[in-house]
Amino acid sequence: MKRLPTLRTVLALLLPLALAGCGYSHNGDFDQPTKGAYQWHSLYREDIQTVAVPIFTNREYKRGIEFGLTKALVNQIEAHTPYKVVPRERADTVLEGEVTQVQISTLSRRYIEAIPQEQMVILTINFTWKDLRTGQVLLDRRDFQQTAQYYPTLAEGDFQGNQQAIERLANAITQEMQAEW
Repeated sequence: MKRLPTLRTVLALLLPLALAGCGYSHNGDFDQPTKGAYQWHSLYREDIQTVAVPIFTNREYKRGIEFGLTKALVNQIEAHTPYKVVPRERADTVLEGEVTQVQISTLSRRYIEAIPQEQMVILTINFTWKDLRTGQVLLDRRDFQQTAQYYPTLAEGDFQGNQQAIERLANAITQEMQAEW
């Protein structure tokens, strides 16, 4: 008859393995990494808690894009980052930008009537993320673009294309705010 190992024997064998660990450690300080171990950090800077996001300026003829973009950006920051959006007076950092171009291109037309069947919105912006405590520029992007397609023949107007491009742009800016590896 074969004898099964007791609980005490199993624990005695597993205890040295548990004490040795598997090399993982958490160190919240990027400047003092733990040597010889796996590490994990937040995707975002841990030295920043708050961001001010004033309304973007608009150098383009098409108005209203700046308000939609600012609102979408605030929503993305609040939903997907550890940062809290606050007024400039209480913020650690400020994220400012300007809409430089809103371009609509026709991708395809109906053959007979030459009516635009598929169109694309291209939004171009410049933005800067600056630390208000030190004056250091954390991020500076020029000619940052996002695109979105819409279909006028399916009763979609440029509003739908603009909204989709704004959401994609806000998401991309939030991803740019991630800490460098």
